[in-house]
Amino acid sequence: MMSLKVRSLNKVQLLFLVIVIALYLLPLFKVSILVLHIIIYTLLFAYAATAWNIVGGMAGQLSLTHGAFLGIGAYAAALLFMNNSISPWITLPLAMVIGAGAAALIGYPCFKFGLRGAYFAIASLMFNLIFVELLIVWREFTGGSLGLSIKFINNPLYFQFATKEPYYWIILTMWIAIILLIKKAKKLRYYLAAIRENEDAAAALGISVRKYKLMAAVISGALTAAVGVFYAQYFMYVNPEGTAGVDMSIEILLIALIGGKFTILGPTIGATIIVPLSEYLRYTLGGTYAGLHRIIFGIVLIILVLLLPQGIWGRIDEKWKLEARL
Repeated sequence: MMSLKVRSLNKVQLLFLVIVIALYLLPLFKVSILVLHIIIYTLLFAYAATAWNIVGGMAGQLSLTHGAFLGIGAYAAALLFMNNSISPWITLPLAMVIGAGAAALIGYPCFKFGLRGAYFAIASLMFNLIFVELLIVWREFTGGSLGLSIKFINNPLYFQFATKEPYYWIILTMWIAIILLIKKAKKLRYYLAAIRENEDAAAALGISVRKYKLMAAVISGALTAAVGVFYAQYFMYVNPEGTAGVDMSIEILLIALIGGKFTILGPTIGATIIVPLSEYLRYTLGGTYAGLHRIIFGIVLIILVLLLPQGIWGRIDEKWKLEARL
C-alpha cells in the first residue's frame, strides 16, 4: 500500500516529501546549536508568515496586527504557567480561541463597514498599538515594559526541554501542519482569491465577501496565537515590544511579501532567505557596527521588492506552476 502511494506522487510532491523527511532526520546528525537555533527561528517565522498569508495575501487584507496575535499566545502561555502552573500544552488550544476572538473583534466591524486596503491596515495597526500599550500599563499582571521571564523547570509536560532538538521537531511539525491545512482548503483559497481580485465581482457571483474575509482573519489569528505559545516556551521570555509589537507584525508581513504572498510556500521561501540573512548580519556586524546590519538588511529587502514585486517564490511559481502540482 505504501509503495503504491509513493508511486502515485508526482515529482513536486515527492521532492517535498524528501525535504520533509530530511528535515526530520537533520538533528540526528552533528548540527551545531547555532545552526539548529537559526533553523528553528526560520521555521517559526515561516509558520507565522504563512498564517499571516491567509488573510494578508490570499484574502488581500493588509494586516498589521499579527504581532498582537502572536503576543496573545505567548502571554497566555507565560501567565497561565507562572500564575497557575498550567501546562502550555493545555494553554495552546485556549490561546488559539483567544487569538480567533481577537481577530473577530477587529475583523467584524472592519469588514461590516467595508474597510479595505490602507484603511484596514490602519485599523489593524491601531489594534496592535493598543494591545502593546495594555501590556505595558498592566505591569502588575504582565510585567510591564520589562516583560516576563519564564522559570525553566526542564519538564516536557510543561513544554520545556533541555536541548533544542525537541523544539525543532515541534516547530517543524507545526509548519508542515499549516502548509497541509492551507493546501487542503482549496475552496477557501479560491473564494479568497476571487475576493482579493475583485470584491464586487465576487459578491455578484454569490460569494459572501464579509463571511469569508472574517473566516480568513479568524483562522489566521488562531494559528498565529498558536505559534506564540511556542515562542514563549522556546525563548522563555516575553515582552510587549519584542514579542507583540508592531516590529513583529512588520517582520512577519515582510517575510510573506518577499517570498510571495499569493502562494502557499512563498512565506516559507521568504523566511528561509530573510531570517538566516538577518541573523548572520546581526551576529557579524551587530557587535562591532551597531545598527549597520539593519541598514544592509533594509537595502537587500528594497532590492528584492523592486526586482521581484510578486515575491521570490511567486516569480518561480508563475513560471513553473509548482504549487498546482504540490
